[in-house]
Amino acid sequence: MRKFLVLAVSLLVLLAAYLWFAPHQDNLDRQPDREFIPDYIAENLTLRIYDKEGYIADHLQARRLEHFEQLGFTQFEQPRYTLFNAEHRAAWEISSKDGIWFPQDKIILEQQVLLRNLLPDGFIERVETASLQLLLPEKTLQTHEPVRIVGPGFYMNGVGMLADLSAQHIQLQKHLETVYLNEN
Repeated sequence: MRKFLVLAVSLLVLLAAYLWFAPHQDNLDRQPDREFIPDYIAENLTLRIYDKEGYIADHLQARRLEHFEQLGFTQFEQPRYTLFNAEHRAAWEISSKDGIWFPQDKIILEQQVLLRNLLPDGFIERVETASLQLLLPEKTLQTHEPVRIVGPGFYMNGVGMLADLSAQHIQLQKHLETVYLNEN
């Protein structure tokens, strides 16, 4: 009888300990990791950054922004980034479905990336690709994805691109074809 009583008390103590600690562990498992929750969210955002002389240097618009302080980046939905030239005129606009801005002034744009020339009479009207990396303030671009460059009367397809927008230099890493359009 004494063995049965010791066994019953031991089982009750184990059951009580399990019930005491198990629900707490379940709650911890259900809570999302803090670093994956944005520190702040903004919608219909417009950001303007000015240089030392007071001219606009960078202009960014996005449908939604989520900032993750612990992870060290800011995520954008439908970003539209405008680059200005040395004469302080809007020269290029880069848009995509998604973008991530890292603290080192590196922006990665993904899904339907479009680089549009905003200046009249440019040799290149637009560049299309799936993803693009933009380094600021150097205004350099690079991608390893397929690229289409469109200009007045032609388009060019390639894979990979390096571009320096300040120097107005674009280089395809692998040229596939150039098609000149015959206009009547």
